[in-house]
Amino acid sequence: MNPGQLSFAALLAGMLVRWREVVTVALATVFVALVLSLVLPPSYRTLASFVTTDAGVQLPRGLGDLAMQPGIGGLASQLGLGVTKDPSESPAFYVALLNSRELLTRLVVSRFPDPRSEAPGDSADLVELFHIRSNDRARAVEIAIKRLRRKLRANADLRTSLVTLQVDARWPSLSADIANRAIALVSMFNREQRLSRARARRAFLESRVTDALRELRSAEDSQRLFYERNRQWQSSPTLLVEERRARRQVETANDLYLTLRREFESARVDEVNTTPVITVVDEAVPPRRRQWPQRTLLLLTAALLGTVLGVLWGAARELLTHWARLNPQEAGTLRHSAARVRGEVGGLFRRRRGRRNATPRAEPPA
Repeated sequence: MNPGQLSFAALLAGMLVRWREVVTVALATVFVALVLSLVLPPSYRTLASFVTTDAGVQLPRGLGDLAMQPGIGGLASQLGLGVTKDPSESPAFYVALLNSRELLTRLVVSRFPDPRSEAPGDSADLVELFHIRSNDRARAVEIAIKRLRRKLRANADLRTSLVTLQVDARWPSLSADIANRAIALVSMFNREQRLSRARARRAFLESRVTDALRELRSAEDSQRLFYERNRQWQSSPTLLVEERRARRQVETANDLYLTLRREFESARVDEVNTTPVITVVDEAVPPRRRQWPQRTLLLLTAALLGTVLGVLWGAARELLTHWARLNPQEAGTLRHSAARVRGEVGGLFRRRRGRRNATPRAEPPA
C-alpha cells in the first residue's frame, strides 16, 4: 500500500473544489437545528426568593463585627460554627427542604390551573401536566418527582439568608405557580413545625404546673397543720427548726409553681402565634420570554458547527480520494466489500417485508 503524502496546499485545493459539499453539510446542520428549535417544547424559567428569620445568639461586639466580615461568616457556617440557635432556621435547611421528597410529593399532587385549557376552572396535577402515562399511581408520582427535581433548583446565600428558587416549565404560568406553591408549602411546613413544638411544650408545662400546684398545696397543708398543732413553737428550738423547714418547703414550691406558670402562659401564646417565619422578597411571576430554545443562539451555534463539519467532510473526502488514487487495488476491494454489505442488508429488509406481506389474514366469521 502506498500511503503517499498530501501537501496542505493540495488538501486545501481539494476542499475548495468540493465547496458545494461543504456548504451542503453546513446548511443541513443549520436546517436540523431549525427543525429542532421548532419541534422541541419551549421552557420558561421563573425566579422567586424569600428571606429566612435567623434567630441568632448575641455575640460580643468584637466577635459580632468579625463574623460580619466577608467570607468569615460563610466559613463559620460551613464549619458548623454559625450563630443560629436552631439549625432548622438556616438557609441551607430550606434548600434541603425544597429538594426533599416530602415537599416534592406535595408539589406533584397539588392542583394547578391547567394551561392547556381555556376554561378558568380546569386544573391538573403535575403528573398530568408532565404527560406521564402509568396505571400505577405511585410509580407515576415517582417519575414526576424525578422530573420536577431536574426542573427545580434552590440556592442559598449564607450571608444574607436569602433563598432563591428557580423553576423551569413548559408554560410560563405553570412555572410561576410551581414556585409560589413551593414557597407556600415551605411556609406551611414552618407553621406546622412551630405549632407542633409549641403544642408539645405547652402540654408538658401544663402537666408540670398541675404537679407543682399539687406540691404547693401539700406543702401549705403541712405548714397549716404544723401551726395548728404547735401554738407555742417559738419557745422550742426543735419546733423552730421544723417551722423554718416547712416554710422553706412552701417558698420553694411557690417559686417553682410561679416559674412554671409563667412558662406555661408563654407556651400558650407561642401556640397561637401563626406568624410565618419566612418573608417573600420576590414573588414568582410568569416570564414573558422563554429560556429554551433560544433560536438565534441555536442557529448561530449550528452554523459554526456546520461549517466545521463541512470542512472536515471536505478534508476527509479529499484524503480518501487521494488514497484511492494511489492505491487503486485496495480501493476497489473496499468498494466491493461495501457494495456487498449494502446488498446483504438490503436483501434482509426485503425478505422481512416479503414475509410480512405474505402472512395470511384471518377470515372474518360468517
